[in-house]
Amino acid sequence: MPALDPRDRVQRFVLRARRVLAHSLVRDHLDLLSKTAQGTITVNVEWNHVTGEGKHRLQMKLPPEEQFESFAARLRPFVMRKESVYWAVVLDAVEKLLSKETLADLVDMQTLRDYWSEVVDGSQVAAQAYYVMTDNGQLSDVQLADLWLNSDALHTQPIQSAIGKDMSLNERYKAAAGVYSRIGACLQYTYIFVNYLVSEGLLELDRSAFTEPVVADSEIDQPTQAYCVPLGGAPMPTDMTELDLTKWKPVHEDPELMRVVRGKVQAAEEGTPEAS
Repeated sequence: MPALDPRDRVQRFVLRARRVLAHSLVRDHLDLLSKTAQGTITVNVEWNHVTGEGKHRLQMKLPPEEQFESFAARLRPFVMRKESVYWAVVLDAVEKLLSKETLADLVDMQTLRDYWSEVVDGSQVAAQAYYVMTDNGQLSDVQLADLWLNSDALHTQPIQSAIGKDMSLNERYKAAAGVYSRIGACLQYTYIFVNYLVSEGLLELDRSAFTEPVVADSEIDQPTQAYCVPLGGAPMPTDMTELDLTKWKPVHEDPELMRVVRGKVQAAEEGTPEAS
């Protein structure tokens, strides 16, 4: 397979990033996503000053899992090495398209690489925010997030480790919400960066990458041509060359069909049972 042109690769990145940023969680619950990415928690402490007993409760508000699952799925291509928009090769492509002067004086690509590496390629053992521990061992939030993605969300891989089996679905999702929210924040930052380069004339991309639809409509209303033929009157065509217009007629020219339609219209106007 021929290597992908750097400009085409960055344009694909823009298209996919726009699809992520058009997600309902980003559109309607950006503050919640930001707090999740930051690992914002509340620790509720109750203390009985008479007995000296205390109770501690950790409280977090997370995005609905169903919505977050689709959000994480949209992010997946940026963290998978085989994908054309994998973060590292996208940054390589950006560097190839920028002038030496821009790279030397205006942008800091290494800091951006470090940001991505921190939220994506960091050690599976090292935690981004926290560890969980049981008698069977220890897991990082990154490892828990991986269990959620591969065992609960996008795949059905069985959990093998004893410590993994100790963790509930809620624990796995709590970790994944933080990890993938941080990846989403990194993606948003990178998209803004690319958009800035384009707007300042430092990077040339096809404008269609910023205007082409990236989310399908839920209602379809478009011109079409509809034909009909009496039952058994002609075989169903498999392409337009097989459409025999001596037998297939536009639906509005079929007298029997139009009689039924007129009957329905008249019944609706008169408030009577539909004609058959």
